[in-house]
Amino acid sequence: MGLGQTLMSVLALGLLGTVLLIMNTNTLDSGSSVEATEYLIMANSLGISQLERAAGLAFDEHTVTGNVSSPSGLTMTLGKESIETEATFDDFDDYHGFTKSVTGDSLYFRSADFVIRDTVDYVQISGSAIVPSVSRTYHKRLRVWVSSPFMRDTLTFSTIYSYWYFR
Repeated sequence: MGLGQTLMSVLALGLLGTVLLIMNTNTLDSGSSVEATEYLIMANSLGISQLERAAGLAFDEHTVTGNVSSPSGLTMTLGKESIETEATFDDFDDYHGFTKSVTGDSLYFRSADFVIRDTVDYVQISGSAIVPSVSRTYHKRLRVWVSSPFMRDTLTFSTIYSYWYFR
């Protein structure tokens, strides 16, 4: 085998090595992207589920069994009552200050662990602006943050729940 053939063989092996390296890098990047997308989808589902669960409850502790005719009849302190747990929440603002850890398992969340944090506050709505209110109003805002050590960003969800009183 001459010098030309040896150089061609070395170049061919170098080219083959480069192609294999590029293919492995692309495969690894694709796998990481798929995994990151799965975690985002799971976090999205957890956040939206939290909003929907809260929106299915009464507006306020005082509206669970009756009606309130003015904002002064609404609860001033937001959050759960001392004996309530997530399973017994009965009104929207029980989610204020709520934190929940969702640990992964091999069946549903693979190895992802999520932390869900919630806050509820009274807000004023003026046109397209939503402004926190220091007084009670007929509008409450729930904000949900979902984070995980497996995700770069924290997902934030928000909804406004309004109380309508008809005479």
